[in-house]
Amino acid sequence: MGVFMTADATRDRIKKAALQLFVSKGVKETTTRDLARAARIAEGTIYRHYESKDELVRDLFEGYFTAFCDELDNVQSTAGAGVSAKLRAMIDYMCQLFDSDRTLYQFLLVVQHEALPTLVTREKSPTKILRRVISQAIKRGEIPEQDVQLSAAMVLGAVMQPAVALIYGSLQGRMNKFAPRIHEACRRILHAD
Repeated sequence: MGVFMTADATRDRIKKAALQLFVSKGVKETTTRDLARAARIAEGTIYRHYESKDELVRDLFEGYFTAFCDELDNVQSTAGAGVSAKLRAMIDYMCQLFDSDRTLYQFLLVVQHEALPTLVTREKSPTKILRRVISQAIKRGEIPEQDVQLSAAMVLGAVMQPAVALIYGSLQGRMNKFAPRIHEACRRILHAD
């Protein structure tokens, strides 16, 4: 008698295989045959769960991106008062996520340019969360008046570029090691005391 897998277990295997392959091989280069082989299922099984590879990419990205944004927003809202505490909490969270699940972090980085425009529900994003934190800090008089869009982009860049450097090997070690310097750079970007 064979082992029976539930639809959820099969879908989880497909997602896990897809995440690994999309990061290691690339989304476009990964075929459904590759996915089936890595998930140890028949290729046709994929189509029982997803209409296409594009739908699988969207489903993966939307699920992980939404969870990431929800947690990032939760982290900043439960941090101490003030922009510096909120920045530290968000940066620590992003560094910890990189160190604990580099594959997921890399997937979100790699796929964001293609997947973000197709997301139907984008109430939250790292940029929107940062813009809100910065705007509130300006209103409280913690930081000077500034271009909120530009400041949010610069803060995100200060976090994302070290992650990219770690992925490609021009930086070594764990991202948490760089968190204090990233935090200090972000405070300077915002002119936060």
